[in-house]
Amino acid sequence: MELGYIILAMSFVLAFAAVKLLQPVAEWAQLVDKPGGRKQHQGVIPLVGGLAIYASILLTTFLFIEQPIEIRLFLLAGGLIVFMGMVDDRYELSARFRLVGQFLISCIFVYALEVHFHSFGDLFGIGELNPGWLGYPLAVLSIMAAINAMNMMDGMDGLVGSIAMVSFIGLVALFGANGNTTFQYLCMTFIGSTGAFLIFNLWGARKPKRIGKIFMGDSGSMFMGLSLGVLLIYGSQGESAAFSPVTALWFVLLPITDMFTIMYRRVKRGRSPMAPDRTHIHHIILRAGFNAKQTLYIMLCVQGLFVVVGAALHVYKAPDWFSFLGAIALVVLYQLLMKRSWRFIRWSKRKMTAVSAG
Repeated sequence: MELGYIILAMSFVLAFAAVKLLQPVAEWAQLVDKPGGRKQHQGVIPLVGGLAIYASILLTTFLFIEQPIEIRLFLLAGGLIVFMGMVDDRYELSARFRLVGQFLISCIFVYALEVHFHSFGDLFGIGELNPGWLGYPLAVLSIMAAINAMNMMDGMDGLVGSIAMVSFIGLVALFGANGNTTFQYLCMTFIGSTGAFLIFNLWGARKPKRIGKIFMGDSGSMFMGLSLGVLLIYGSQGESAAFSPVTALWFVLLPITDMFTIMYRRVKRGRSPMAPDRTHIHHIILRAGFNAKQTLYIMLCVQGLFVVVGAALHVYKAPDWFSFLGAIALVVLYQLLMKRSWRFIRWSKRKMTAVSAG
């Protein structure tokens, strides 16, 4: 495990150094985010977080982790999606172009590495569900869903990085318990590099001269989604699976549920499901009167709860159908809460006004 701590520290240091090197270049390359419209931040912010995270993971993996074909193709496809995200950050690619790119990159894993669904487990208590040849296209769609779920959730400081970090911490524990040190160490590189990014993202505005604020950008959020999607499928399938397929669902339950809920509401209103807006769950919590820090803590607590519950149900060998039923119950509860979100906002504001007056 000593090597794990070295990997954690090295990925942190390399990501920190990469950000400091990339910050002066960002404005020259016009890889920056400017305020306006939905973007309510102040000043021009470099969009170099995703590139710094990827560079750190690439270097740390090259130096300390074995390089089987799975790792090499993982880094190759990760580099492709980071590059596509940077182009999107710079030129604002169309949703159709992004989806085509995500599809092709996802196919690298599914068809080149055989990362697909062999089984969904016993989700309904009637026996194991084997998708057969459908396991390939369903894996592609699942990876694309993870990419877009993380990308859509990137709407406030620290949110995507923190939620991804919680999931990677859970994966470190599950891969480690299964004896898969290669992927355990790979997840540690994500934790270390994301931790360095969060320092700049969350505290950079307070000390602009010493630290300097940065954003993750589409390159970072899509890379996080791709990595989580691939690792969750890889870890939950095959004879050497580290956890069950339903456990993987718990690790992305919050961003996936938020994405599909938002997409459904957009289509219902006659809008494109990919059209950006400010109706995500963290936006609703903010409008209810909570500040950004409180909203981030609430989202982190929910994500942490989901990961801990999912992992605990796996460790204590709960039936797949029981774990799946719990996840579905939370999705239904989420839908009910979203339908009454405006009542919650009015109630919360009245409470906060009463507390302030008192």
